[in-house]
Amino acid sequence: MLHDPLTGLPGHALLLDRLEQSLIRARTRGTLVTLVLVTAPDSVLDAARSLRSGLRPDFTVARFHEKVLAVVAEHDFGDGSPIASLVRQLVGDSPRVHWVTSDGNAEPDDLIATAAQH
Repeated sequence: MLHDPLTGLPGHALLLDRLEQSLIRARTRGTLVTLVLVTAPDSVLDAARSLRSGLRPDFTVARFHEKVLAVVAEHDFGDGSPIASLVRQLVGDSPRVHWVTSDGNAEPDDLIATAAQH
């Protein structure tokens, strides 16, 4: 599904495509990609709205699973901790937030699996 009918956000398939494109740009431009997975504590719709309005417009906010949202952020340096902190702040209510940063030398599925484990 390209777009999630509840939130209007990109769905799982579009998330994978955008993540793959971000990883390619990271490899070719020497930048970084951070993937943040957040399990919405209450309303996925409220969390989606908060993330979409509170994050940079070039970040991808997608619905990964039923109660899990994903954020794909491209950046020039550092790790993903400031992005993960901002996500946590925007969603509130102590969500479970997992994140990983890559220089582009990873496959989308591997990056998702790594983020889910952290």
